[in-house]
Amino acid sequence: MKKWQIIKISAGVLILIFLLLSFIKRDRGPLIKGRPLELWAQDLLITADPIKHNAAKKAVSQLGTNAIPWLRKALLYTDPFWKKTLLNIAESTPFIDPKNIHLWANTYELAEIRAGGVAGLAELGQLAAPAIPDLVEALGDPNHLVFNNALLTLNGMGKLPLNEITNKLSRVQGQHQTRMLHVLRNMQQEAVGSAPALVRIIETQSGSNEANAAIAALSTMGIKAAPAAVQLAISSRYELRFAGFNVLSRLFPAEHELWVELKSNIQLGHENEKEVFLALQNVWGHSDELYNSLSDAIFRGSPQSCEAAILLMHKAAKRGNSSARKLHKLRNETLNSYPNIQAALEKIAAPSGGFSKFEPAKNTLK
Repeated sequence: MKKWQIIKISAGVLILIFLLLSFIKRDRGPLIKGRPLELWAQDLLITADPIKHNAAKKAVSQLGTNAIPWLRKALLYTDPFWKKTLLNIAESTPFIDPKNIHLWANTYELAEIRAGGVAGLAELGQLAAPAIPDLVEALGDPNHLVFNNALLTLNGMGKLPLNEITNKLSRVQGQHQTRMLHVLRNMQQEAVGSAPALVRIIETQSGSNEANAAIAALSTMGIKAAPAAVQLAISSRYELRFAGFNVLSRLFPAEHELWVELKSNIQLGHENEKEVFLALQNVWGHSDELYNSLSDAIFRGSPQSCEAAILLMHKAAKRGNSSARKLHKLRNETLNSYPNIQAALEKIAAPSGGFSKFEPAKNTLK
């Protein structure tokens, strides 16, 4: 029994010496005023002493892009695979305090080192663009101090992270993917190139946090995201239709009456759904022919788009609402110069009443 105890103690001592040497030899970055960059970067964190913050900003700025190699290295600073095994062995060794082991191995500070690396890159702003792949990877870090700083840093870089995020979006899942989607949402219209990838997430992960984050991001991307939203709205799956209409209602809030009408009446198997869905495609389903509103499609669009927009306006029209007044205005004003409009109005007019029963227009078409 004593023999095994001696062996364990000896092994523990050797492990501690090895870990201590690893700690001493670890690269802590270039020196600035006698302090390593690692410490200056950690002073940039919100958890650090506020008095030290300005001095840390100046120190990192003084190095400029020369700080990037070490800051990128800091983002990757994690224990090697063998360290946890050795720590477990050491912890089971008698007469060794586990707290001292973790202190010597620096396990408590790993997250702060990585977070400091992110904060240092944030201080450099767009000059830190070469580190974008590492920052996107840091969004998946298990420590909130690291991924929150990575979010803030990427959000401050504008469109620069778009390609990296779009390329990696399908390779990650869970919170990592959700945080990447939050960055795209912050880019708004500049991230519209990622719309097809967002549609795939919404289709394949319907109802998940990731899908909800993708819907929120898509809703901020402006008129150019309309074709992607229409793709969802005309799906054979009701939950995707509902998501598509929600996105369209945010992209085109001026058409509020239309989205309320469609969301309340267009169900699976509805007799008019094919007609309505084709109209949606003809107005907002083509990336080379985008309109800001139904009125824009009526007056500026092709004959096909004009007819589709009038059909959708007709669907949204209720007695006394703005869609009804616009239709009344179109029908009663002289529009000889708009033969497309006249033809479309004649096509949707019904013997049972139609828009001729609506109140006279009080406002001009907007």
